[in-house]
Amino acid sequence: MIVVSKCPCRISLLGGGSDLEWFVKKLGYGLTIGFSIPIFSRVAIGFRSNNNRGLLNYSSREEYLEIESISHPIIRACLTKFSIKKPIEMASFGDALMGGGLASSSSFTVAMIKAIYNLEGKKIKNSEAAHLACEIEINNLNSPIGRQDQYLCALGGVNYLEFQKDNKVNIKNYPNITKAISKYTEKLFLLNTYISRSANKQLLNIKNKDKSFMQIENILNIASKFLSDSRELNDIDQIVNNLESAISASWEIKKSIRGVMNDNILKIEENINLANFKTVKILGAGGGGYILIKYQGENLERDKKKLKNCSFDLIPVNIHAEGCESWVI
Repeated sequence: MIVVSKCPCRISLLGGGSDLEWFVKKLGYGLTIGFSIPIFSRVAIGFRSNNNRGLLNYSSREEYLEIESISHPIIRACLTKFSIKKPIEMASFGDALMGGGLASSSSFTVAMIKAIYNLEGKKIKNSEAAHLACEIEINNLNSPIGRQDQYLCALGGVNYLEFQKDNKVNIKNYPNITKAISKYTEKLFLLNTYISRSANKQLLNIKNKDKSFMQIENILNIASKFLSDSRELNDIDQIVNNLESAISASWEIKKSIRGVMNDNILKIEENINLANFKTVKILGAGGGGYILIKYQGENLERDKKKLKNCSFDLIPVNIHAEGCESWVI
């Protein structure tokens, strides 16, 4: 029996950073608004018969006799947590740039969890898989991350997440805001800088800076104000305007955080502007990865060619309604 699972990546629009574990413990609250996108982590997994060695194929290839000897930290942690003693054969395939800011690591973790549960004949809700992914990444692997990535990837669609210091995540629903976000994404694109960076390193730098707490709290306040100003509105266009203003204000704060911008990003931004796009935000911890951009010209195909001539390809932003899926083949 072979189990295949796939989990989407995510885009965070507002509140990013306020999900970080150290921030939530200090303030007692965090808030993120974001959605999953059809860029996937895929996992194929099965038990090996008549073989005492496991075989793992990802960006590297390794065989193992003992789980403790596995080099890949997430695979090792997943097999350890769920006591998978029987050797497995696994292959993974990812669409996203590693270290690109789309939460591909968390997407992979959720996909692994769903696949392992399915392989053992068990069912698990996506919210439960997200919770377990947080335990693995934050508690077992000591990653300096938060809980938005696992939930935004696992759940699918647009989600409004509230984080509490007891590790509880509340999932909210605002239908009109969701409609506005769907409309807002129609002119959004992802631009791949092809600059991979260590999110963990950048997040540790942010944690260790004295003014980071205040900056993230300001980003959180912008997200909270957007919700309070918009959740009772029926005018979708007004909600879109509120959303754009909130994202712009958040981006002004984020790009002032050390390490988010650099000379390479500034040069790329010049090309973005010359092609009649504008930078909405850098996704993830900054310093590289994917840039979320919005078109504001009149001839999209012509302007896309301008960026292509600079060796940049654009990916249209679409909301992926389904979360992590798993099935037996």
